[in-house]
Amino acid sequence: MKISLNLGHVWHPRVTDERLRRLCAGRIAVITGAGSGMGRSLANRVAAAGIPVLISDVDTRALAETARSVARHGVEPDATEVDVADAAAVTAYADEVTRRHGAPALVFNNAGITMVASVLDEDDDYARRIMAVNFGGVVNGTRAFLPYVDAVGGRIVNTSSAFGLMGSPAQSAYSASKFAARGFSESMQKQLRANDSRARIHIVCPGVVHTAIARRARYVDPAVREYVTKGFDRRLPGARPDAAATAILAGVLGDRDRILVGIDARVLDLGVRLLAGALQRPVATVTGPAFRRILGAR
Repeated sequence: MKISLNLGHVWHPRVTDERLRRLCAGRIAVITGAGSGMGRSLANRVAAAGIPVLISDVDTRALAETARSVARHGVEPDATEVDVADAAAVTAYADEVTRRHGAPALVFNNAGITMVASVLDEDDDYARRIMAVNFGGVVNGTRAFLPYVDAVGGRIVNTSSAFGLMGSPAQSAYSASKFAARGFSESMQKQLRANDSRARIHIVCPGVVHTAIARRARYVDPAVREYVTKGFDRRLPGARPDAAATAILAGVLGDRDRILVGIDARVLDLGVRLLAGALQRPVATVTGPAFRRILGAR
């Protein structure tokens, strides 16, 4: 029996257009990694409420498709190619966005990439790229937009992962980057409170979300690519991007520091908090067969 894990929104306040418009108060929303998945769904949901959306990605073709889908809501998006790993480019983007459109009420630092491989087989350059995008992108986006967001009492929403709560086999660089993104964001939350800042930072930890990330991941072994991508939806039931976007927005509306998307993320979060190392063995037992195949263990 297939169990759906797309219930990440049920414990949050209801997301309505009116609440989103009240939250943004006539200001814009900025979304990185908007070319697909959760980023695209966030852009569409925010645009559906009539909020001006500024979207960015390094994949210009995917970004253009998001722009077309957003335009169907009657909102003409501002789409820009931005590499979030480039601090100077992100700062220039934040300055230009604010100059042209005013300070944003919402900034989603959402861009992310991954690689599936044994740590001994990882591509070192791509592992560094993962850190630069997943962690560096969060740092760069937070630093660049924070002065503007703080001035209007806005929100910065940084994407970590359930694998930023507990490490994942065969994704050591990804897990490290997501732990770093969570640690940075938690530190920033405390700093903003200590400084009586008007800005708020939210940390998003999604569980399994059926986006294109598995297909776009870097694989060292073509056989592993085929195994993971062909069976991803079937073996790992999870949230659809639209449901994940709703859960994220509901968490922001509910003023939650940490937004857990999906039952799997909540179970992991609870287990890590209560059981710590004791959770490692049962998780390894459940995930072991699949990851032994990925890692080539016998």
